[in-house]
Amino acid sequence: MTPRDLESLLLRLAPALDALAEPWSLIGSGALIVAGAAWPACDDADILTTEAGAAVLEAAWAGWRDPAYAPDPNGPFRSRFSRYDFAPGKAEVMGGLMLRGPDGAWGPVEIRDLQPARFAGRAWPVPSLADQERILRSFGRPKDLEKAAFLASS
Repeated sequence: MTPRDLESLLLRLAPALDALAEPWSLIGSGALIVAGAAWPACDDADILTTEAGAAVLEAAWAGWRDPAYAPDPNGPFRSRFSRYDFAPGKAEVMGGLMLRGPDGAWGPVEIRDLQPARFAGRAWPVPSLADQERILRSFGRPKDLEKAAFLASS
């Protein structure tokens, strides 16, 4: 998605996100764009929330859920995960996201520096760019390390 597509998608998602009583944040490539990094595009909007928050969004967006997609059960992440296909683009929700560390132990993905960022005429919760770099490095996948290196060089 281009930044303009992301803008349309986020505005489509905003009513359910605004009604969410649980904490939530954008992460990933979409969060880079929203935070003002010169990242060119994103595949989807990644939303990090609690397991309870994920359940609320599952109910709100049930008609757009992609039931055929499931993350790799042997991958480095586990969460209450769901993917949605809206006309402007895709959204993924991760409730209680956990990351498997190098030692094999699971730990929560934590945002340490949440900051509102102006995008599409409103504020969106995203990790600071420095915190996004830290999170991306912790993920350790080539695509995440590429984004972290981009942030480090910006």
